[in-house]
Amino acid sequence: MMDALTSDEIRRIDNITCNSIGSINLMEDAGQKMASIILRYYKPKNVLLLVGSGGNGGDSLVCGRYLLNEGIKTSAYIISDVKNSDAISNLKLFKGEIIENPIFRDYDLIIDGILGNNQKTPLKPNLIPIIKDVNSSNSIIVSLDMPTGINTDNGLSLGEFIRSDLVISVEYPKIGLFLQDGLDSYKKLEVIKIGMVHPKDIIHIDEDIDFKGILKKRERNSNKSTYGRASIIAGSKDYAGASYISYNALNQFMMGVGYSYLYVPESLYELYALRFPEIIVSRIKDNSGHIAFDKDLLDKIMKSSDAISIGMGMGVSEDLYKTLDYLIHNYSKTLIIDADALNTISKYGIDVLNNHKADIVLTPHPKEAERLSGIAVKDILDNPILFAKEFAKKYNLILLLKGASTTISNGDIIKISAFGNSGLAKGGSGDALSGILCGIMATNGYSINNVALGSYILGMACEKACKNCSERSITISAISMHIGEVLKEIEK
Repeated sequence: MMDALTSDEIRRIDNITCNSIGSINLMEDAGQKMASIILRYYKPKNVLLLVGSGGNGGDSLVCGRYLLNEGIKTSAYIISDVKNSDAISNLKLFKGEIIENPIFRDYDLIIDGILGNNQKTPLKPNLIPIIKDVNSSNSIIVSLDMPTGINTDNGLSLGEFIRSDLVISVEYPKIGLFLQDGLDSYKKLEVIKIGMVHPKDIIHIDEDIDFKGILKKRERNSNKSTYGRASIIAGSKDYAGASYISYNALNQFMMGVGYSYLYVPESLYELYALRFPEIIVSRIKDNSGHIAFDKDLLDKIMKSSDAISIGMGMGVSEDLYKTLDYLIHNYSKTLIIDADALNTISKYGIDVLNNHKADIVLTPHPKEAERLSGIAVKDILDNPILFAKEFAKKYNLILLLKGASTTISNGDIIKISAFGNSGLAKGGSGDALSGILCGIMATNGYSINNVALGSYILGMACEKACKNCSERSITISAISMHIGEVLKEIEK
């Protein structure tokens, strides 16, 4: 599992380490290892350093010195006056040419040492045209620690950003690389170790290896009752397709679920009956094409379900709120709440989440999270890590905050899932995720790792679906068809 840090945490451990090792020694070690990584990937002949005023600029100067030692022509463009004392020392040691007005396309490799770790405020106007020219140079671009122009802690663009071929992070990658615009700022990532002290505030970045062996083994001596029961409550006259997508994801995925159920308003029953031969379709009392509260049926669903997903395409209504209230406070297993169930809670009262009996997973996108919390989308995106952690802790649940990457928290642990691509930026991807999560929770149980597994499966299915198809044209149903392939790889 890869660990990432915030800018504050990397600064804290850097300060502690510098007191024992010395900052100039750390800079030397970092720069030498950065040069080694660059030479492992590339064979440049003409290199340009983009040197900022701080320690990141110093790292680039050390790196450049080692490239010069290898006989590689290396020049430096001092973008702003060097102020860091160690960087000043290394500028004096640098024997390459100092360029005042470089033509970026003349260099086959450009090293971005402008800002690095400490990026939170909008870029100075003079940097914008430089970044644009660098990006259009057709040169290989290597960024040290962070691509210039990406907020270290939330991944948002600070006005413009370097689009790197390779990022070389010191000790730990920074969390902004895995969030929002940060995902578009680089192609490859390498991490070098220089002996910093161990951090305290760690954010986990999920990788393929984290999910190997996570699925419970299937024994030959078993039957359908061994592997759980998953139920989806979804659909309305306005959004009949949502329940189909959710069940389709569960059906293709199945996680070995022994029984799967789909509950829809009775007026929609014929749309789903026999759509899948494996499915058990049941009617819910209907109120003008939306579900009506039915205590007796809910008691039956709770008794026969190891996990329930609810909310997809259901519309906002008081009957849905009553249904949620009853499930939240009477169901003793996993309840995945999505889509219109979230919007219904936002309209009729978030206090329904207090004192819950069910193990709850909430799966909002930022706008749904805004409606739930009263916190503006901008503020959520400015600090998705803090938002997810505090919300999950307040309501004692697992929050899965959807986005270009997914932020998952149980109030203590934070996990980031950055699998998938823009093919998931379409209506229905959340419905599919709810179906997948329902299958996982029914067979594997309630945990933050299993919630992260759901995000991984959907993301990897999307990546596989897009191998022979454009991200523009892929459909959610087509993505679901690749879930079995992902499962097979996990089982290996």
